[in-house]
Amino acid sequence: MNWDAIGALGELLGAGAVIATLIYLAQQIKDSARAARSAAVTDATNVIQALYQELGTNPQSSEHFLKGLTEYDSMSQPEQFQWLMLMHSWFIGFQRSFFLSQEGTLDVGLRDSIGTAIIAVNHLPGMRQYWEQRKSFFQPEFVDWVEGLFDRKPLTDMHPYDRRASANKV
Repeated sequence: MNWDAIGALGELLGAGAVIATLIYLAQQIKDSARAARSAAVTDATNVIQALYQELGTNPQSSEHFLKGLTEYDSMSQPEQFQWLMLMHSWFIGFQRSFFLSQEGTLDVGLRDSIGTAIIAVNHLPGMRQYWEQRKSFFQPEFVDWVEGLFDRKPLTDMHPYDRRASANKV
């Protein structure tokens, strides 16, 4: 075997090693992107799940939340402040989901599914009050998205938000 043949074989083996390395790196990048998307989905759903769990297991929290949505003006100043902070925390989570979907990390369908929570209460006076007071705290693109949700037909079949309907059933 001559040196030219050995050199060609070495180049061939080197090219094969480079190709194998590139394939391995591509797989690692794909796995990393999948993990990032999975973490984004977990983060997005944890925000709303935590709120729903608190509201579903704590009668005082659920009463306060419902009162804020339906009777905001009758609340004391400390109650209004507490309710605004609760809502602001919720909306920060919505904004995070919105921007993750803009980046392509979070599926737009999941973002819109989470946004249904806004549509369900977009007609209630407390929600309108919150949004008018706090929308300037958010990024313009997110504000446009939320305002689009406010323009949608409300989900008025959500009877738990109608305190009169709930009172009549008791």
